This record gives sequence, C-alpha cells and structure tokens, in this order.
Amino acid sequence: MLTTEVNRVQLTGRIDEIRQRWTPDGRLAVIASLIIPRPQLGPARASVEAEQPMPLRATGEHAEALLAHQHETVNIDGILRRRYYSRDGDTHWGQVEVWVETCRPIEEKGHD
Repeated sequence: MLTTEVNRVQLTGRIDEIRQRWTPDGRLAVIASLIIPRPQLGPARASVEAEQPMPLRATGEHAEALLAHQHETVNIDGILRRRYYSRDGDTHWGQVEVWVETCRPIEEKGHD
C-alpha cells in the first residue's frame, strides 16, 4: 500500500471561485480553483485557453488560508484525491482534486 508521502503535489497559481461549505461536524470547508498556466503540448491555436483551473478542497485552517488569499498568487502543497460517484449501483470516477495541506502567499515581482 502506498503512503501519502508518495502522493504529493506542489502548485503555484491564483486562487479563484471559492465556495464555502460546512462539514457535518460544523467545520468550515471550501471548494476553490487554483488558476495555473495550461501547458502547450503542440502548435498554438487561437481557441486554446492559456490558463486552466485545478480544483482545490480544504477544511479548517487550510480553508481559512484559501479564503484569506482569494485572487492572490499562492504556493499550494497537498495530496491528490480522485472523487467518485455511484450511478445505478456502479462506481464512476470523477475529477481529481488537490486536498490542500498548506497555502502560502508569494510576492509577485515588481515591474522595473
């Protein structure tokens, strides 16, 4: 069995689209997007977006950190988790999310 030490992700991007939720035990939870550059894998096309949202989830103090830095550029450390759902008794895999373990603002370099 793999441990969470193997499942690590580090991303830098801008926090956007925060939605607040509450866990059954009353803790704050958020769902957000981390806007990151979309890698170009072939010839550039006018219809291709330059940025892509990565889904984030966080609870407690990590949720508060995301809220405090909405629309800012941050470094995110966390683990990947794939959500799933059931339909007609069959399991279907959904999107991959980053479960936030740390959120640190970064200073953007000024323009000379």
